[in-house]
Parts: sequence; C-alpha cells; structure tokens
Amino acid sequence: MLEKSAKGSKNRRIGVLGGSFDPVHNAHIALAEAARRQLGLDEIIFMPARQAALKPSAACASPEQRKKMLEIALESADFPHSISDIEMRRQGISYSIDTVRELLALRPDSEIYWIIGSDHLPKLSKWKDIAEFCKLAKFACARRGGVSADFSDAPDFARIAPVDFRPVELSSTRLRNALKSGAAGDLGLDPKVLEYILKNKLYA
Repeated sequence: MLEKSAKGSKNRRIGVLGGSFDPVHNAHIALAEAARRQLGLDEIIFMPARQAALKPSAACASPEQRKKMLEIALESADFPHSISDIEMRRQGISYSIDTVRELLALRPDSEIYWIIGSDHLPKLSKWKDIAEFCKLAKFACARRGGVSADFSDAPDFARIAPVDFRPVELSSTRLRNALKSGAAGDLGLDPKVLEYILKNKLYA
C-alpha cells in the first residue's frame, strides 16, 4: 500500500505501469526501466489490476498470485519501485482515472507518467474521463510490437513523452498458451517466476 507523501516534500516524477501481469514477463520490467531511465523518473509504481476495463475477463491467476509474481520478478530490480494494491482492492472494473485521482490524493506533490505502448493510442478515446485523465497525468509512450510511433492516433489533448523501447515479442496471452501446452524453453520469464507458476500449477 502506498503511503501519503510527507508535507513539503519535493515534486517527484512517478511512472505507473498498470496491467494484469498475468503473468509478468521480462518485457514489462524492461519497459518500466526504459521509461524510468529516459524520462528521469524517481520511481516506478507497478499497478496490477483486479479487473481491467477493456479486458474484463482476461485474468487467469488470482490477484494475489499476480502480485506475488510481480514481487518475485522485481527482487533483483535495481531501480526505485513499488507495487500498489490500489486497483486490486477495488471491486469490479478498474478505471485508470480513478487510480490517478487516488494516487494524487496520496502524492499531491507528484507528476504522474502513465506508461503505455503505442498500440494503446487508438484506444485512449474509449478510456473513462480521458480528458480529465490527460489533465492529471502524462503518457510515457513506447513503440511496441512493430507499431509505428505515430502519436496522431492519440487525442489532441493528450500529453505524450516518447520512450525509445526496442520491441520485444512477448505477450502474457502467448505465454499462458505456451505454458498450457507444456513449453519449457526460454519463455521470457524470470526463472523464479516460472518456478512459482509451475509449483502452483498456474495456466496448466
């Protein structure tokens, strides 16, 4: 759980990487680190969702299991980070605007950068209260999966900071399918995360 920032503390640039993390894979961590390094962010907050608005039935592992996998994957991370349960505690569908409001209530001194891949840009118009969201936070937008970094797909009022990120052909859906079929090669997972998945028979 995030603590409220101390009164009079300096402004902090915080990156937020949300998702189902079902499971978390190496590209998630690499994207977070690229955004932190290139944009001079003070901290990355990983935000696992209980139920994402645009993927309401996608999760396979429980919220607690997905958070545990994040904790394991971040054990060796050498950049400032935390895992927030703001969205996991929220019942029903989780909206990013509610998360940003709650973050700024806890950290009013913060400048929020919401980390996304450029493949999300055409979907932003579907986000709840997107105009208000864009007033409260900026997007840290990475080129992903061969999608051209053409920001014209985003709403005109969106504030976008580009992140140079070499596309990594990994997706949680493909990983789940590979694990279900019994694949045991290099899946792009932290070895300890894979060990946890196999031990708990996730995605079997």
